[in-house]
Amino acid sequence: MRITRFNITNFRRLLNVTIDIADEKTIFVGSNNSGKTSASHALKCFLSKDGRKQIKMNDITLINHKEINRIGDLWLEYDKKDISDEDMQKSYQEFIKYFPALDILIDVPSDELHHVIKIIPTLDWQAGVLGVRLCYEANSIEELRKTFVKERLKAIAVQDKEVTLWPSNLVDFLSNKLNSFFIINTYLLDIDKGSKQVRKKSDFIVQGFNIHDLVKFDFIPAQREVSDESDKANDIEKPAAQIRRYYDTIINPEKSPTNKDLETIRATQQSQERFNQMLEVHLEPLFEEIKTLGYPNIADPDIEIKTKIGILSSYINHSSVLNYKVDDQSLPENYLGLGYQNIIAMTVRLIKHRDEWLRIGKSKEKEERIERLHFVIIEEPEAHLHVQAQQVFINNSYNLLTRYKNIEDKVIKERYRNLDKALCSQMLVTTHSSHIVYEVDFACLRYFDRFTSKDNKIPLTQVKNLSNYFDSQDVSRRFAARYLKLHHCDIFFADALIILEGKAEKLLIPQFIKDHFNELYRRYISYIEIEGDYVHIFRPLIEILGINTLIITDLDSADQNNKKQLPQKGKEQISSNPVINTWLFDNQEEKKTIDILVKLTEKERTKTLSSTSAEVYFAFQQEVDVKGDPNPKVIGKTIPRTFEDALLINNLEFISKLAQKIKLLTPEKKSQLKKVIEDYNESDDLTTLMKAFYTRLNPDDKLVKGKGKITKAALALELLFICDTNCTLSPPEYIKLGLSWLENKLKNKESKFQE
Repeated sequence: MRITRFNITNFRRLLNVTIDIADEKTIFVGSNNSGKTSASHALKCFLSKDGRKQIKMNDITLINHKEINRIGDLWLEYDKKDISDEDMQKSYQEFIKYFPALDILIDVPSDELHHVIKIIPTLDWQAGVLGVRLCYEANSIEELRKTFVKERLKAIAVQDKEVTLWPSNLVDFLSNKLNSFFIINTYLLDIDKGSKQVRKKSDFIVQGFNIHDLVKFDFIPAQREVSDESDKANDIEKPAAQIRRYYDTIINPEKSPTNKDLETIRATQQSQERFNQMLEVHLEPLFEEIKTLGYPNIADPDIEIKTKIGILSSYINHSSVLNYKVDDQSLPENYLGLGYQNIIAMTVRLIKHRDEWLRIGKSKEKEERIERLHFVIIEEPEAHLHVQAQQVFINNSYNLLTRYKNIEDKVIKERYRNLDKALCSQMLVTTHSSHIVYEVDFACLRYFDRFTSKDNKIPLTQVKNLSNYFDSQDVSRRFAARYLKLHHCDIFFADALIILEGKAEKLLIPQFIKDHFNELYRRYISYIEIEGDYVHIFRPLIEILGINTLIITDLDSADQNNKKQLPQKGKEQISSNPVINTWLFDNQEEKKTIDILVKLTEKERTKTLSSTSAEVYFAFQQEVDVKGDPNPKVIGKTIPRTFEDALLINNLEFISKLAQKIKLLTPEKKSQLKKVIEDYNESDDLTTLMKAFYTRLNPDDKLVKGKGKITKAALALELLFICDTNCTLSPPEYIKLGLSWLENKLKNKESKFQE
């Protein structure tokens, strides 16, 4: 038995989202403020045993507030005149639909039907997907309406123009009274067997069924604090703490003991030793499980439990502390790094949740039968975990939850020998960590994407099941997955994406953004560096994610036979770049000439992604006007072919002044910039200079004899080395236009979300 889907409606920015749940691990990813926390909080509110009390009026999707107030105004009007029961009931039905609900779809095999007998839709139902809807709704709308109208009329009667009394409207009323009137009711869902889509919910509330009888839900929140309890300042405010301080200061026999105290101390120490021995035996299995997460390793101290039992421990102080053992010495837990403290604390909590569910040890005293499914939700496990701990945790956490199924381990097999093998565990994790994503199967990712409602400009969320992309057997998609695994898991959290082709671009474009685009610099930008022949492979993924993308590529001018050429207008040259030909122009048979490409407008360089408002901008070289500073011979218009010659042409004046700084480079004679300055000083005109640059950047095509190769990556590194806060490079014009476009797109998107 497994949960296959959640559908959340009317909760914060989740107006109506469907979340497919993987068989084992499901990972929520997405950029900041995309709705991941809203989803996990919605699940906590509906699935915690008393979670309904956590729901506040501000959790209701903002779009609905206006409609709720409109209904409140109707109720006030109805109070002044006779109204039919039909119209009143109609207003009640409309009122209900604006409040949160959670659909849970559960796949039930035929041999577990007896566990869900109370929620099967028909007597002849055999197996498949069952559904229930948990609705947050008023226990008595009639009573709610009467109370609201009474309070509102009371406020109106004494209201002053300068004072607004509560409740000013129905939303204001519910902000204080929500939990007084609202409960969570359960309804059956009619599920289409073929498509597994919800057709409708039942008209009646399900009696005698509680989702917690079937599924045990546990939550590990993001805000975790591991600290020594004695460090907490508020302990001193508690009576027990005050008594303990008095005891330690005035009575404690261990301080300056007299003969009368020795017998007391001896008895206490003997008791403590026996208690430690008992703890060591009973906690050994727990410590063994902690070690499966990679701690302690060869360089780390071992773990042990040490107790300190006070003389009046039964009444005042009985604390047992985790200690870290080095040889025969030990230190308290707060002497170890916070990362390890957290991973151990989270591990113990997972094991505790698992063994409580399985009724291990003292949990056997619970008379309830074991729930068929254990569903654990973990919020941002990366909080306070360093990178290695994040990877260890996500790799081992599900194995810990399901260790009861490890029949190869004789100890585990014996410990859980009486368990039903059909029991199931599922885990849901929300994260902002690319290190966690790196360790999981991309097919279990659920991508939260922000969008703005066209009708009322309210920021909302849609959730995309990436298993539809990454489970594909398509060779291109499998390549994209492997490439992202190795380099760019942060794409799933980015505000925007920049795809570029070479090492020089990867080194310098982030620097351009830092120096010239302050708004863009504060954004979360993901970079993919990949050769142009493979860029279009990422097109389907980018369209699924709906992420604004800037592609920085090269004009790559060539003749009609695809042979490299120095760019020139009027020569019927074309681009040999597959990014331009296969994506921007969608494989049109007749390739665009260089004359056309260099004159494209911003709109013509932009493509809107299918079924989304996100766009892709293609930045490649355009014709530039060289002013001849400081060499008046080098003047006129030219078309660069690649990033490097465009960069050099755009920074001629800057580079010409670098002679003194180049002497700092080691070795100076091999300097790439020294070659550039030589070409600049020797050139009698712009055409000669461009031919020299072309020859150095394309050494197999000798337009100019005697010119050695310029290594592109080395050139970029030299420029980074020489530049400082008072000496910065200017990006080529086509890159400046592309970065400006991306900055404006993100500004516009943010302004929509803030409205």
